[in-house]
This record gives sequence, structure tokens and C-alpha cells, in this order.
Amino acid sequence: MKLFTRKSALASVVFLMACLIGFGCRSTDQAASSSLASVTISGNTPGQIREAATDVFRRNGYQVARTDPATLVFEKQGSGMSNFAYGSWLGDEPIWMRVKVNIVPAGEMTFRLQCSAYIVRDRGGVTEEELPVSKVRKGKYKKLLEEVARQFTRK
Repeated sequence: MKLFTRKSALASVVFLMACLIGFGCRSTDQAASSSLASVTISGNTPGQIREAATDVFRRNGYQVARTDPATLVFEKQGSGMSNFAYGSWLGDEPIWMRVKVNIVPAGEMTFRLQCSAYIVRDRGGVTEEELPVSKVRKGKYKKLLEEVARQFTRK
């Protein structure tokens, strides 16, 4: 009894080749897929978007840690629950929340504002460690970015 006939073997090879070609030709948007949350903003300059993002994050308790033309880094001290959950039980080295925001061109006068968030242990120390925030918690960061986008729809 034959398990595979020539015809079924050929069909299997053709199917596998089609799958490989299909996956190989797919282009990925690495920046968007690696971000925690993102929004698209049209009709504004990166400078205007950067200014609005800075305003929104400051109003939400973050301080500006770094800024350059395409990247902003915001930080704020973690809550007591964050300190307990991520290892600062004695309170001597508080946990910090760090959000890295990028402004990425997405078309003519269209930009994607995207962010990644991290829990930071030993902030500024020799053993500083960034732990990525789970995608389960992306809602909070998506709301911040949507608040930035709303700054432009009100005008």
C-alpha cells in the first residue's frame, strides 16, 4: 500500500512552495509591529506633533527625559503597586515608567505617532534595566496617543 502517489507528492511540494513564496514576499512594517500603540496624524508637522505629545504626557504626570527630532522619551515614577510587583519592596529604589515615542513618516504630511513602554529598574544606575510593558497594558498608552491626535482635530 502506497502512502503517497506521485501526484499527491507533487501537490504537497507545490503547496509548500506556494506557502514559502507567500510568506517570503510579505513586507512587514517593523516599526509599527514593534510598537505598543500608535495613531496616525495628518496635516501637521513633526514639530507640532512633538509639542502636542510633550503637552499631553506632561499633563499625565510624565517628565521629558530626552528629545530629538524624531524621538521623545518620557518618564514618571511608578506607583506603589508597580514597585511591589517589579521588585522594589523596600522602597529604596523606586520603579520608573519610561515611554519612548517616535514620529514616523507615513505619507505626505502624514505621520505615525507610536510608542513603546518600559518598566525601569535602577533608573540612571549602573545596573539600569528596561523591562518591556506587556501588550496587555497597551490601552493606557493608546489613550495617551489618541489624546495627542485629538489636539489637532479640535482646531
